[in-house]
Amino acid sequence: MIVATRYLILVLLMFVFSFQSFADEVLWISGENLFIKLTEQDKSKSGKTPPNSHPVELEQKDIAEAIELIKIWSKDYYEGKDLDRVFPINISRLIAEHIAKGLKEARPNQDIIYTLAGKKVVSLGAQEARYQTGRVFYLDGKLNIIIGEYDHPGDKLKEMVYAGGNEKVHYHFPMAKRAKASKKFKDNVVKVDGIENVKIGKKTRKDWFTIDIEKTKRVIAKSRDNEKLSDDELKKSLEDARLAKERREMRLEMARIRQEMKQNKNATGDKSVEDRLQNLKSLKEKGLISDSEYEIKRTEILNDI
Repeated sequence: MIVATRYLILVLLMFVFSFQSFADEVLWISGENLFIKLTEQDKSKSGKTPPNSHPVELEQKDIAEAIELIKIWSKDYYEGKDLDRVFPINISRLIAEHIAKGLKEARPNQDIIYTLAGKKVVSLGAQEARYQTGRVFYLDGKLNIIIGEYDHPGDKLKEMVYAGGNEKVHYHFPMAKRAKASKKFKDNVVKVDGIENVKIGKKTRKDWFTIDIEKTKRVIAKSRDNEKLSDDELKKSLEDARLAKERREMRLEMARIRQEMKQNKNATGDKSVEDRLQNLKSLKEKGLISDSEYEIKRTEILNDI
């Protein structure tokens, strides 16, 4: 009896520990629908999923800046307009914070999954929530992000019905998968060094990105250098324009002074030598004529005595 009881307890403990090993570990949660969790790896299309390169340490800032580089390509790209980010800033920073934390804790057989909501500008400048889901893991020196649900507006009618009540709308969004491409994300993105779409056979997965953090860091550093260079060039251009304006105004002023001096020379009978010298001194003190010009003109006035 004692042996049977011990055996039963052992089986129960094994079951509990086995269940816990596959249970999701919450990294962040908000309300009924939004979360970031550590979970068991999903299956690859081949049925064999290679173990992830976990645990790994990545800087939160590097992750956020890298995924903010992923932008949806459109004709606006050639018009210099802002492109839509696949990961809006509020999502990128939230993901980065908890991915950095989660990857330090993750085991090789674990992925990070998330459901998050960002804001999208719709008609008349109004903003609406847009849901997206994803799967994240680190493998062979690259951060992998697979998108599942994307740009989902939610159920506005249900949200209005339940607004202010105790019952909340609960969504069951499809999760991102290694084995199956998302039907919700089919957009092309702007090419960036260090960010690539995964190819499985001859098929490109537009929903699956690999990110080489070291390369994206160099892209970001170069972009910042170019921005700084542009700022310096703008400052230099403005300074050159200011100096050119000052030189132009100085030339006009000197021409006016010379004309005035010429007129004064032709009207020496109207002014005394003393007045002419005083006027010349005043021009020099105001910086309207140089020392050499002052001396030349002073000599001319004195020679008229």
